[in-house]
Amino acid sequence: SNATVLMSSVCNEEGKDTDIQLQLDVTPMHPQGGGQPTDTGKISSENGTSVSVKFVSLDRSSDIVTHTCSVSPDDDLNAIMNDFSVGSKVKVFVDADRRRILSECHTAGHVVDSAMAKCGQTLQPTKGYHFSEGPYVEYKGTVPLEERAGLLESLNEAFSSLVDEDIETRIETLIKDDAEAICNRLQQNFDFSGYEREVRIVTAANMSSPCGGTHVRSTGELKARGWNVVGIKSKKGAVRVRYAPSS
Repeated sequence: SNATVLMSSVCNEEGKDTDIQLQLDVTPMHPQGGGQPTDTGKISSENGTSVSVKFVSLDRSSDIVTHTCSVSPDDDLNAIMNDFSVGSKVKVFVDADRRRILSECHTAGHVVDSAMAKCGQTLQPTKGYHFSEGPYVEYKGTVPLEERAGLLESLNEAFSSLVDEDIETRIETLIKDDAEAICNRLQQNFDFSGYEREVRIVTAANMSSPCGGTHVRSTGELKARGWNVVGIKSKKGAVRVRYAPSS
């Protein structure tokens, strides 16, 4: 992806490696947030100099995305800053393998929501943790100890069924009122008071929710790695449904 540097600076905190921070006019990289970890990759200058992107962040008050990039101690920092000076043309490369696993992980979290509904569970979702290390979806409520094993078995069956159906993922930007009507049609799951006029809505496994993350094209793409629900915990008014790939 082609981009232009709008800001470049050196980030040199005491006791830490030297990094540079770049802000671009456009970027294909997903910043960390919404339960999904940061994309990584590299940014290359017209002279062929490349820096590794280790963290991408979004300032929600300004909508500015910052790429924090690693600089080797052996690199000529002045030359790098010259190659990535304001106005420089660059190419941005996303780590495709990492993006793929994170997209699968995020879609699988949405499939958990749909599987819960399929099993007659109407608990309100409160948190999604879509990191590849120990992902889960959390709900408000409780599941009695004696019911958890049965629910886990039912969720496994529902999740597998949704994957086998190969349901297409749909992403659209809707006016807030329309988004709220779609996402809260069954029950009041989502609070839209913090949104202004438009909302990005992801519909995965026929379940719609406000989401800014990356996703695979359909539930069938979760089959190869064997994603499914692996555990349920219920404590202090919160139910945590863990999910993971089998391979």
